[in-house]
Amino acid sequence: MPQSPVAASPPPEDLLLAEAVQVCRGTAGDDRAESGSQADPDSQRRRQIAALEHWASRKGLLIDHLVPDEVDDSRTREHHIFFHPADPSRIYKITKGPGWGIFPASLATTRHKPVRYWFEDRPATPLEYFERTLLSNTHLMHELNRDDYPVLNRLEGFVHSHGQLQAITSQPVFDGSPATPSMMASWFIKRGFCFIRSWAWFRPADGLAVFDAYMDNVMDCDDELVPFDVIPILAKGPLLESLHAAVARLDSQSHLPDPS
Repeated sequence: MPQSPVAASPPPEDLLLAEAVQVCRGTAGDDRAESGSQADPDSQRRRQIAALEHWASRKGLLIDHLVPDEVDDSRTREHHIFFHPADPSRIYKITKGPGWGIFPASLATTRHKPVRYWFEDRPATPLEYFERTLLSNTHLMHELNRDDYPVLNRLEGFVHSHGQLQAITSQPVFDGSPATPSMMASWFIKRGFCFIRSWAWFRPADGLAVFDAYMDNVMDCDDELVPFDVIPILAKGPLLESLHAAVARLDSQSHLPDPS
């Protein structure tokens, strides 16, 4: 009998991110890292940070020496950004504030309103942050030419900043210009996504949602789109239900008769 093909080994940058995901998941009795009435993100965050502290110390991932003495505020919601002189091909990002990035939450009580009001952002947990970073590699940037971009999003380690543990990740420097809305729409629709609201897309076939897909987070690199700083999520629970309901609502509205 012919043998099944051997799956390609994940690239090294994915392995450390996947390990961080498992460390965070190991702090909970179930897999409810989802937003909704049952979630307690603050409690999840505290448990996950404690586990990451232990893991980072054991693996030698506490790398305060990597960060310059002064890091300019990038004025983004989620990261401080800096460059390292030894690696000019990459940009380094430090999570900032009490959250680890942001995470979209579903607001079931707003279903009577237009779909654009159904979701809000809240501070993310470390698990949500590392899952989204890994998803960017495996589900959004996997089409990139790996000769040009041999290493995608990578977890570099952790630092203590203002008494808090923060993650440092890095990503390639993408040479291009912000993608236009029409280019982004074409890119997402070609891949089976449905438009939900400004900056948000959802693929019903596998539950993949992409938030924060606005011009500054998606680059046009020689007619190749790179969604380098969006928020991808394999939605579950109330968030998944709300996204499917949003698609159904928007589809029904598109079939309403023209009042004119």
